[in-house]
Amino acid sequence: MKNIVIDGDRFSDLEGFYKEIDRLLTKNLTWQPGHGLDAFNDLLRGGFGVHEPGEELHIKWIHFAKSRQNLGYNATTNYYQEILKKCHPTAREMVEKKLQDSKNGKGKTILDNIIDIIQDTDNTGHWCELEIEE
Repeated sequence: MKNIVIDGDRFSDLEGFYKEIDRLLTKNLTWQPGHGLDAFNDLLRGGFGVHEPGEELHIKWIHFAKSRQNLGYNATTNYYQEILKKCHPTAREMVEKKLQDSKNGKGKTILDNIIDIIQDTDNTGHWCELEIEE
C-alpha cells in the first residue's frame, strides 16, 4: 500500500489542490496532467510514476479544516460559473441548478466531490483508504 499525505496548508484553491495532487501522484512525466475531477480520478488509479495501477493508496489528509474552508461553497460557486461558460447546452440547466445551490450554501461542495471520488472504490478503478486529520 502506498501512503500519501495531502496537506491542506499547501494550497488555498482548487487549482492549488490539483498542483499538489500532481506533486504527490506523478513523477518524471514529460507532460502535464489535466486539472479536473476526471483527471484526479485517473491519477488515483496509478501508473504516473508514484504508484502502480491497482496499487492501494492510503491517503492521509492533514489540515482538512482549511481545505473545507478553501474548497467550500465559494470555490464551488466559482467552479460552476466556469463550467457554465463552456458546458454543452444540454448540461446547462443542471449546471445552473448546481450553481444556484452553491450560492445558497446547499448541495455538494467541490471538496465533497473530491472525497466522493477518493472513497468510490466500486466505480472508479482505484482503491483508496482515506484518513482525515482536522
